[in-house]
Amino acid sequence: MSRKIALFGLGDELYNDAWSQETIVAVGTPATDGTTPKTVELNGQTVPVVNVAQLRQLDFDFIIITDSAQFNNIYITCAQAQISQFKIISYDTYIHHIRGKVEYNVDDEQYLLKLIRDRNINRVLDMDLYFADGVSTTRNRSNYAELNTYGLSIPKDLELIGISGKGYWPIWDNIYSRIYHKLYSILLQHFDLLLIMKIRPLEEYIQLINTTYGSWKYALIQVEQDSSAEAALKNLDYQGLNLNASWIPAQNTSWLLLEYDKQDTELYVICHKSYELPKLPPIYHPIHAGKNGTGGFGLPGDDTGENISFLNPYLNELTAIYWMWKNTTSEIIGTAHYHRFFVNEQANSYISDSRNFLDETTIHKLLESHDIILRRSIPYGNTEDCFRKFMGYDFYEAAKNIFRQVIKDIAPEYDDAFLFALSRHNSGHAFNMFITRRHVFDAYCSWLFPIVLEAANRIDFTQLPNPPHSRIIGFMGEALLMPWLMKQRLRIKELPVAEL
Repeated sequence: MSRKIALFGLGDELYNDAWSQETIVAVGTPATDGTTPKTVELNGQTVPVVNVAQLRQLDFDFIIITDSAQFNNIYITCAQAQISQFKIISYDTYIHHIRGKVEYNVDDEQYLLKLIRDRNINRVLDMDLYFADGVSTTRNRSNYAELNTYGLSIPKDLELIGISGKGYWPIWDNIYSRIYHKLYSILLQHFDLLLIMKIRPLEEYIQLINTTYGSWKYALIQVEQDSSAEAALKNLDYQGLNLNASWIPAQNTSWLLLEYDKQDTELYVICHKSYELPKLPPIYHPIHAGKNGTGGFGLPGDDTGENISFLNPYLNELTAIYWMWKNTTSEIIGTAHYHRFFVNEQANSYISDSRNFLDETTIHKLLESHDIILRRSIPYGNTEDCFRKFMGYDFYEAAKNIFRQVIKDIAPEYDDAFLFALSRHNSGHAFNMFITRRHVFDAYCSWLFPIVLEAANRIDFTQLPNPPHSRIIGFMGEALLMPWLMKQRLRIKELPVAEL
């Protein structure tokens, strides 16, 4: 039983409801006389009937007024007895708000706002519109009547994102920065805090943790006290998931606070020939793309573990990216080339003479407010014109048709974005250069490589002329980044690249 309740009034609802989810401490009545019973039978137990003075001395979470006809009179009587107004609710409020829904309590909300302040949280995903249930229809939560000791409001600069699957009321714009209808709309974005405040079955908690894993620094999960879900969540192996777990006692529930503490960073410098690399921070790791079991030139290759190194003559640096996807685990991952590196400069151009290469501290700072770092778009006209000039109209059209058919077969919802990115978009993020978090990288690779490898199955390499035509799959794979990005709601940071 998660809540201790007092039922006030001997109305019909007192007996119509089984009250099986709560612990009933008493039944209240405005006054006791010779006709008032001293006890009532509920849930197979004897519950005392008490007056307001006696009720005030008891420990309870809510008073539920079951006699709807006398609601106003009972409410005033309880308030005059200095019982907190926020603990006095109607039976309808209990049914439609408390039971099985978000458990809101003003004391808990103040604790949450303190956590947001103390942990420097700037971006929150409110899965259950917890703050919409608050004591105010604006961000101002402080100095409410009897709650003059509650001094915290929702910070003005807090980016507060809501998920509303069943509807949207414009008044919520006073509280939320933006409200989405579906979680998957922003699943690849990153948040400082994920709020899961609706009481759920265990399997739904697990599903949400798995679905959003890697997209938050903290997750706060409200759980019913002494429930099977609480017991199961306490027994999970959080260390194996790189999570620190702590339990916080709330007013009527328990809160599970998870912290994702994996922040290791690796940038892979993709090389296909011997080259004297500049001095780089230790997060940079040179890799030989297309090593394919050869002696190479002294660098680790993309031919270990699960790999497609043998396809490098046709896929270019995608074989190294495939190897990164299948054989690394770093939380933040990215690419550079032996002669191209992101630099920490204003993106006034797509190319820079700077040697201020990104270091780990700078990357972490940029990814606090962005989801992916990309080379600044190159204003070269549309991709289709470039390919036609580079490879000839007929050859390019044949290759495009193969890729388009593969996309229709594997990811048909991307067909319109594929055509738009090729023929109507006037710039693109070139050279497969990016830095992002693991869950974004995994999502992109899981989409990209089934398309690229199926296209490779449908093209007869023996009939292709020498480069550049034999590398058409790699070039088209590079161009696929833009249509994928067009279908995501990622916050992009553009940086120039130094070309050595």
